[in-house]
Amino acid sequence: MLAALLAALLGATLLTAAGRKIADPTGTAVAAETYGLRGRAARSVWPALAALEAGLAAGILAAAAPAALAAAAVFGVFALAQAAAIAAGRSGAPCGCFGARGRLSWWSVARTALLAGAAALLGLSAAGAPSPLVATIGALGLVCAIVLRARGPGGALDVEGEGPALGTRPALGDDVRLAFFTAPGCRLCRALTPQARRLGASVFDERADAAAWTSAAVPGAPFAVALGADGIVLAKGTVNTRRQLVSVLATARARDRSHPQASSRRGFLASASAAVAALTAGRTIGSLVAPGAADAFHFCGHIYTTDGCPHPTGLPRIDRNGLPLRARDGKPVDDLGRLVDAAGAPVDESGAPLLDPDGRPQPLARRRRVCLAAGRRYKIRTQTEGSWYRCCDGHVRKLVDCCTTNSSRRINGDRALRGYCYRDHKVFCVMYFQTKVPC
Repeated sequence: MLAALLAALLGATLLTAAGRKIADPTGTAVAAETYGLRGRAARSVWPALAALEAGLAAGILAAAAPAALAAAAVFGVFALAQAAAIAAGRSGAPCGCFGARGRLSWWSVARTALLAGAAALLGLSAAGAPSPLVATIGALGLVCAIVLRARGPGGALDVEGEGPALGTRPALGDDVRLAFFTAPGCRLCRALTPQARRLGASVFDERADAAAWTSAAVPGAPFAVALGADGIVLAKGTVNTRRQLVSVLATARARDRSHPQASSRRGFLASASAAVAALTAGRTIGSLVAPGAADAFHFCGHIYTTDGCPHPTGLPRIDRNGLPLRARDGKPVDDLGRLVDAAGAPVDESGAPLLDPDGRPQPLARRRRVCLAAGRRYKIRTQTEGSWYRCCDGHVRKLVDCCTTNSSRRINGDRALRGYCYRDHKVFCVMYFQTKVPC
């Protein structure tokens, strides 16, 4: 029985990790930067890891002792890599343990080491091989429990001032019911395009369809706009998954009181898709936030209002560890907004130490993670969770939600929003991280 339980635990862990890497390759590539991988190397590592984890899970559930020993070695390497990253000062960065989720900490190292020990115990156990059927059933049950407990955002990200306003009529064409906006080289867009077409969407490229982009005031790709039969905008938002794309259709259907009849094959497909979405999306409809309910700023450099997390230099740009960076050039700053060197000492624009009136180097100031500093300032518990991705200036830009676990308000005093953070947590404020992953 012990062998079956260990096999179920290890199989579920590996299957969940592989599944989340496949479901969120962009987030996994961003997390790979924690371990020093950049650009295309970060993009190419996740398929190999996902395949390795899935193969090890299959071997363990099939009661193959070599697979368990191999899993022990892999977990051991993962634990060492995490420890090395923490020693390099990256504690709190995305660990990539389960796709884009999870944060690097000594707890994550201990957890990975425990999994390595469990795999070694299973591989060396003299108690006999576990029952493949029992282990598989147990693993599938654990996978379901893990997925249900840590649900990510289901609705599209709809921010005031981004995209066409509800009720307007952008020049997208008479038969367009769902518009999907993509950018050249955007892999996330390319992955979603076939699913968007199956939902009846018209695809607009940033270069080839520049006039449509301008007419719809699209902030960045991938972005979706749902329209009524008269061309009026009913719903919109940034989408990273098919579920979020469906949420735009579902919300449009819920807002459309007239339910017009389609006049073309494309219109029929879009209307049918919206009807199916309205029946199947369920709570997804409610998680698409209406314009005006979420003040934020445009992370691709055009629109800024007041809903970012407090930051010493204004725009809440962060590094992979969540520490503050100056937005215009990505240089590190302390909590007073001063540039700092690698040791944390304040410096001027040329890199020379800042001196006090007596000619002595100025003392160090604290440099705290932006999300945690926001929580301490407002006396609530906060942690980084939900993420959204846009293709900006040729690289992936990660929009990071700072979520609260014990407050029902946002940083500007409005009621906090559900749908972006995991579990039942709520968005308190937002930040962004400029990666080196090409898009």
